[in-house]
Amino acid sequence: MPRDYKHRAQRRPQKKPVPGWLWLLAGLLLGALIVGLAWLRGQADNAGGLWVGVQPDRPPQGKPAAPPAPRVEVPAPPKPRFDFYDMLPEMEVVVPDEELDARPSAPDAVERAASATYLMQLGSFKRNADADRLKAQLALLGIEAQVVSARVGPLDTRYRVRTGPYRGRAALDQARKRLAENGFKGIVIRVSDG
Repeated sequence: MPRDYKHRAQRRPQKKPVPGWLWLLAGLLLGALIVGLAWLRGQADNAGGLWVGVQPDRPPQGKPAAPPAPRVEVPAPPKPRFDFYDMLPEMEVVVPDEELDARPSAPDAVERAASATYLMQLGSFKRNADADRLKAQLALLGIEAQVVSARVGPLDTRYRVRTGPYRGRAALDQARKRLAENGFKGIVIRVSDG
């Protein structure tokens, strides 16, 4: 029988497909990496409210630092658009301490101050857990407080800790004195004039 000299294509061995469990494992690892990075970023954002001690000055070592690069002016972000329909019903007026300590000159002003309704805000926090912690500290002192959430920007929410309402200056002054004795200082908000 004659020999065939034509080159025959050799069969390549087929590659085995990647098993499904390996794809699942790779997906889980990638997902865990993304979640871990997001968590770390969240921790870095929340660290803004923590108190950090002052670092001691260290003498410069080695070569002196290069002169700082010129500052590049960054345009100011656009002003947030406020929704006055939500803000008007609150009708809050922050009352400075000087005005509270000043003696009113007219008798009708005395009557209005005596019949006005006040709140005291003792803190504003980025995290709800911090506001709840302050509320619990006040509860241990026998002072009832509320946590009120307020939108500050399009994506930012603040949690405010408030006590009250206090009817009249006498009740407000008594509450301020009690809070000051325990190391708390807040701002006074006049809600209504009676």
